[in-house]
Amino acid sequence: MVELFKKYRRYEYKKWLDEDPNLRRWYFNTIKGSVMTADVYLRKLGNFCRMSNLTPGEYAKLPKRKMEELAFDYITEMEQKTNPLTGKKYAPSYIECYLKAIISWAKWNRKTFEMKIKIADLSKRPTVADERIPTNEELRRVLYADTTPLRTRVAIAIIAFSGCRLGVLGNYLGTDGLKLKDLPELVTDGGKVSFKSVPTLVVVRPELSKSRYWYPTFLLEEGCNLLQDWLELRTEYGERLGPESGIIVTTERMKKIAKSFDNKDPSPFLATSNISNELRRAMRASKLPWRPYIFRSYFDTQQMLAESKGAISHPYAQLFMGHGGDIESIYTVRKGELPPELMEDMRAAYGRLSELLGTRKQAVSISEIELVARKGTLALLGFTEQEIDNLGDLSQYSLQDLKKISDEKKYKDLGLNGKSTQKIIPWNDVRQAISDGWELVSKLEGTNEAIIRLPK
Repeated sequence: MVELFKKYRRYEYKKWLDEDPNLRRWYFNTIKGSVMTADVYLRKLGNFCRMSNLTPGEYAKLPKRKMEELAFDYITEMEQKTNPLTGKKYAPSYIECYLKAIISWAKWNRKTFEMKIKIADLSKRPTVADERIPTNEELRRVLYADTTPLRTRVAIAIIAFSGCRLGVLGNYLGTDGLKLKDLPELVTDGGKVSFKSVPTLVVVRPELSKSRYWYPTFLLEEGCNLLQDWLELRTEYGERLGPESGIIVTTERMKKIAKSFDNKDPSPFLATSNISNELRRAMRASKLPWRPYIFRSYFDTQQMLAESKGAISHPYAQLFMGHGGDIESIYTVRKGELPPELMEDMRAAYGRLSELLGTRKQAVSISEIELVARKGTLALLGFTEQEIDNLGDLSQYSLQDLKKISDEKKYKDLGLNGKSTQKIIPWNDVRQAISDGWELVSKLEGTNEAIIRLPK
């Protein structure tokens, strides 16, 4: 905690942290959940107290009613103010962050607000109102533009093709990020880089995950090629790659340059904000006006399209995004180690998704996704590969046609002709047929046979 605290000596509110042990405890307690949240809350609370001519300690000593009124007046004033940089009113979500910081500090001092302070139009997000998901061609444009450095291409590829957050590549402080060991199927042999399997597995460690649990995702061939180029370039610069080597890092050459300027930060990782700035520069050079986070939205949108066509299941889609999922996912994919067959099924699902994600070849059409979904449905209904091939072009069948074919197969497998739910069997087989779920209709007179039927 002490080392982390020293990292924040540059903030103007350090004096308050030095003088107020209670504020320091609140700050470090918030760090346990998120360093970035603690930093933001400290600045927001500091701005509020400074505008109120109070220190955080003085504010906490006020009666709870007075604390609530000051907070209400400040939030109301913020709603009327105009941002001097943009000339527009502050976003409701920006104002909400101030309120959360104030409420957190009040709760820490055992003065939980009873007044429900509301913010108008809280659901509105003016910052992203004009955003849209980039097309496959727009993603390709920024990926392979001459103005996009190779390291930036790799960062974009991991976000757009694997769905990782920017903080996975490099955390808020720049002390950790995605490493070579997090791609267990990546092999480095001297100056050469290869992959045992493609799409290749990407493991997001708990310390890099926003939800604080590990989760797997994958990187398609196009992303692997870009990563291979980047890592081999670094070996040419003299870097010795190992399991602990970061992926989005300052190169050995750049670290030497930094040392000449007396840069005392030993971490090779780029902080999240630096990665964001680097991506933003590449996007602006390619005439893309959105936030860097839009690449993660690109991944999620392609997943939604694939899921709607049956190419990927919803639990897998949630897992690749690093979301919590439902209780079923906790009992299946939220384990410390996944069964090999489950991992390979995930890889196959991602493989179908990757046809939509990649930019080096034309994405599959909707009809092709539907074809994959129909084949998968027929396989689940018990059709063999040969039986599916015998049906010919599945695109000529409607869903009703496939249901009819499935029903006919079911009747045929049960020894029925499809026109009746009854059949005749030897009397000695009646006991077993009833155990299998059939109903006895009657015994045929003068024979040793019986009529059975499917249950109604």
